[in-house]
Amino acid sequence: MKRIFITAILVATGVLVSCKKDEIKKDDEKPSLVAKEIKSLDATTSKDWVYFSFEKGTVVQVSNPKESADWDIAFSEFYIKTNGGESGKGKAEVALVESKEFDAVKEAPTQGYVKDIEGDMMYGYPPVTKKGTFSALISGGFDSKTGYVSLSPKNIGTWPSVYAPTKNVYVVKTADGKFVKIQITDFYNDKAKAGYLTFRYVTSQDGKF
Repeated sequence: MKRIFITAILVATGVLVSCKKDEIKKDDEKPSLVAKEIKSLDATTSKDWVYFSFEKGTVVQVSNPKESADWDIAFSEFYIKTNGGESGKGKAEVALVESKEFDAVKEAPTQGYVKDIEGDMMYGYPPVTKKGTFSALISGGFDSKTGYVSLSPKNIGTWPSVYAPTKNVYVVKTADGKFVKIQITDFYNDKAKAGYLTFRYVTSQDGKF
C-alpha cells in the first residue's frame, strides 16, 4: 500500500514538473513578427528628402536631420539615405541580403553593413549633379545591381519603363540600433507615375525575423 502511495506521489510530481516546463516554454516563445506595408509613398521631389520612422510607421517632419533621432530612413526620387554615417548621428547602416524572397530571410547578416557617404547625386535627364549624403548600397542607379531600383533609359516606352525595381531585400539598422528587414516592391503608383514607393518591412530587436 505504501509503495502504491509513493508511486502516485511521484507520478503527480512528474505531471506538475511537466506542466511547469510547458508553461515556461510557452512564456519564452517569441511572438511572431508581422510585416508592415507602406503603399505609394511620394518620393518624387529631388529638392528635399521624405523622412520615415520605422517605429511610427509613417513619414515624419525633421528640421535638423543630422542631429535628429526621430527618423531612420529617407527618400528622394531613387536615392535613399539612413540615419547614420555621413547622413546622421544615429546607428543606421545597410546590408544587402542574397535572397530576394522576403519571407525566406530569417536573420540579419553579421557583416557587410555599409554606412552612408557624401558624394555626387544625379537627378533628371540629362542629369543634373549636386552634392549630398546617401546610401550608395541601397540607392538606385543606372543598371544598378545592389540598389532597390535600376535605371535604364533604353527602356523608355516599355514596362517597367526607365525604373525597374530590383526586389532586393535589405537589412537596415535603425537610428537606435534595431534591425529592419525591408523590400521595396514597386516604384510606381496606381497611375503608373514613377517615384511612388511601395515597400514592406519587419522590425526586430535582435535581428531574428
